[in-house]
Amino acid sequence: MKRRQKITLTLLTAATIGIGAMATSYATDMGMGPGNGCAMAGKKMAHPARIDSKLAEMKEILKIGSEQEAAWAAFAKTMKQQKTEMMSAMQAKMQQRTSDEQPAQAAPDRIDERIQSMKQRVAGMETVAATMKQLYAVLTPQQKEVLDSRFGQDMPMQF
Repeated sequence: MKRRQKITLTLLTAATIGIGAMATSYATDMGMGPGNGCAMAGKKMAHPARIDSKLAEMKEILKIGSEQEAAWAAFAKTMKQQKTEMMSAMQAKMQQRTSDEQPAQAAPDRIDERIQSMKQRVAGMETVAATMKQLYAVLTPQQKEVLDSRFGQDMPMQF
């Protein structure tokens, strides 16, 4: 009888560990894993220092002319500002969550915090959209085609 109990206990333990591992894997896949729900956790994000080089690369690919320079400068400035602000906010949140002094936050408060964060991101995207429309208006059809095919892929900020 003792042998059956040991085998049953071993099987139950193995099943419990397996279910726990599957639950952890599922939670991570759903954005609830490392990073306390941060959608970018574990993914490589563009470093703010790389923004200038990416923008310079795109400017060269688009072949921005002197008559388009003002619109390009406004767009590039906005992109850099938004990316820097986004990275700073994400780093601040990560530091806040790793602080041992911070008590656990209630679920409704976390949702409210995420809503505020999303509202800030939407406002940033609207700012980028406005400057992009100004740039787009001065581009040639060929430049528009290049921008259409590359934005969100080669640009330093992916929306």
